[in-house]
Amino acid sequence: MTVLDYFKIITAIPRCSFKTQKMRDKIVDIAKSLGYKVQVDSSGNILCKKGNPKVCLQAHYDMVCIGDVENIELIEEGRILKTKNSTLGADNGMGMAMMFSSMEKFDDLECLFTNDEEVGLIGASNLELEITADKLLNLDGEEEKEIYVGCAGGIDVISRLELEYKALDNSEKIYQISAKNFVGGHSGVDIDKGIVSAIKALSAELVEHDVKLLHIEGGEFRNSIAKNAVAVVASKKEIKLKNRALHVEVVEYKKEYIKDGDKIIKAFHSFAQGVRGYDKKFDIPSTSINLGVVRIDGDVLEISCAARAMKSEDLHNISNETESFFQLIGCSTKQSDGHEPWVPDIGSFAMLIKGEFEKVYNDASFRAIHAGLECGILIQSQSKKIEAVAIGPTIRFPHSLREECDLDSVERIGKVVENIIEGL
Repeated sequence: MTVLDYFKIITAIPRCSFKTQKMRDKIVDIAKSLGYKVQVDSSGNILCKKGNPKVCLQAHYDMVCIGDVENIELIEEGRILKTKNSTLGADNGMGMAMMFSSMEKFDDLECLFTNDEEVGLIGASNLELEITADKLLNLDGEEEKEIYVGCAGGIDVISRLELEYKALDNSEKIYQISAKNFVGGHSGVDIDKGIVSAIKALSAELVEHDVKLLHIEGGEFRNSIAKNAVAVVASKKEIKLKNRALHVEVVEYKKEYIKDGDKIIKAFHSFAQGVRGYDKKFDIPSTSINLGVVRIDGDVLEISCAARAMKSEDLHNISNETESFFQLIGCSTKQSDGHEPWVPDIGSFAMLIKGEFEKVYNDASFRAIHAGLECGILIQSQSKKIEAVAIGPTIRFPHSLREECDLDSVERIGKVVENIIEGL
């Protein structure tokens, strides 16, 4: 079967992070049918081995789920693969499909499918399996001509605020203000593209009005730029929006407002969303922060942010700064799901891969990526020295309803992967 054939099989099985059991079972079934020995650890990572492998291919099998991912409808527009109403899951489904295709063709190969990458690289961080090969080829890259030899580290910063409510004046009208269907995007690869956060757009509008805050929520995932946000507010004056991308309507709601709601609104408005530093050598952001999700559960406001940085010192600085920022409005804060940066390293394996790329591309280059890749964590988990490199087909707008994959790039990268395996 072709890589695209395998991707269609993968797409037919829901595999949202934390809900990956069906996909796990399918991976095991396919691997065993191809004659591979299979190990599964307690975190759901799957290691498939056959013969005497010189390289281990690796991809994660969960995906960011936005839209109707239970019924993904694939659309081919020329050589571009999209979906009708959901995220595509090419991140990292195309990597998985390349692995299945390679498993079908080679007798000496190792493949590692990691779990729950999109929610904090959980599987890789808790890997209990020992890789036989001393070379790791990660297939989670998203630009076909780029050979990744390093990536940003990341830490989630979670802030919680106990809310106190007060009774509303009956003279005040209640309005719902919504920021809906914004562009969205990946908080790593898209953070420097000027994509507006729905949470930021909503808070920028709210500070323009004399309102009392009754409710606020927004965002989909801590590592996605928020597509949607909504606030319920009370005002004695009619609210006329300045931002035409937002929508306002009069609604019925409970007659209580959040005592310190004005501080919450101002905090979101003043939060410095996006890139905080730039890496000139690799032409990528070096430090960033994403205001990912805002939720009220009962009487508690929870704010989830994703910090990224190419250096450990910068990562811990931006995380500590974010904690301090939200502590100023009374939040309790913590850091979780941290992983250190994968420091760029160009060794013999990377040079071998570059040689294979140069047979296909005139302008292949070594790069680092501001998104998180599992390579650094996986290297640290092993008892022997392993050299890692990451590549992949061109995927645009991952983690959004606009996600698309270039099928010509899939064919080219698929062939490069086969040549790398043969070359070893």
